[in-house]
Amino acid sequence: MNLETTRWLLAPVRQWRAHQLMRYHGPSLDYTTAWSLIALSHTPGEFDFVQQAAHEAGADSEAGVHHDDWNLLSPHERDRRSRWLLRKGQSPIEQLGLSHDVLVRAGISVTDWGRPNR
Repeated sequence: MNLETTRWLLAPVRQWRAHQLMRYHGPSLDYTTAWSLIALSHTPGEFDFVQQAAHEAGADSEAGVHHDDWNLLSPHERDRRSRWLLRKGQSPIEQLGLSHDVLVRAGISVTDWGRPNR
């Protein structure tokens, strides 16, 4: 049985939240990062476990929050993100309430939306 299936059986609510985060954020958020972010935001006591999972996944870039360049996005994606920010006020990643320092310590690299270039 693969890891994702095992996680669905052991923690279905966390899995559902991770998949919702991936859907809301968009295609740039991979499963492992989404799962780690959900785990840190809902159960901070599992920090060491998330840190180990991030280490095993092997980060490709520097840990922390990085921002997209809105000029490189398609008009459809810019519009989708603008509507979300207008309704919610924060990106899906910002809504989790995780600080940049926590993500760096955990070894998680995530690309967030940032704010539209005006």
